[in-house]
Amino acid sequence: MVLGNSVGFYDGAPMMLWTVNNAVYPDIPSLLVGEGDLVRVTFLNRSLDDHPMHLHGHRMLVLSRDGERADGSPWWTDTLNVAPGERYEIAFRADNPGVWADHCHNLDHARDGMVLHLAYDGVSSPYETGASTGNTPE
Repeated sequence: MVLGNSVGFYDGAPMMLWTVNNAVYPDIPSLLVGEGDLVRVTFLNRSLDDHPMHLHGHRMLVLSRDGERADGSPWWTDTLNVAPGERYEIAFRADNPGVWADHCHNLDHARDGMVLHLAYDGVSSPYETGASTGNTPE
């Protein structure tokens, strides 16, 4: 996942938007997993701000930082601060079916687009998101 930013429009006003893979919520595709999968994700921060990425419903194991393998005691977390220019590889077991948020815990960044869903095959939600529903993160 490439974490970044761009200038764009929100509710008709120009502003800084926070992106995942060059898209903003709700237009960021969900990370789709199957129950029991061992999932590896790479976070790469291409912005000038820190992004404490928080995965709901799961714990991540940090595998490496900037290509250096993690050693010593296992580093389990549900929130990982990715500083400017840093690259982390993490893994987690998809063992909690549902539709979960993965977002920047700098809540201004989440409000302005840095949110995506972790979704399980065959699991859906009756809830809708986006401006047309009135169900928005702000």
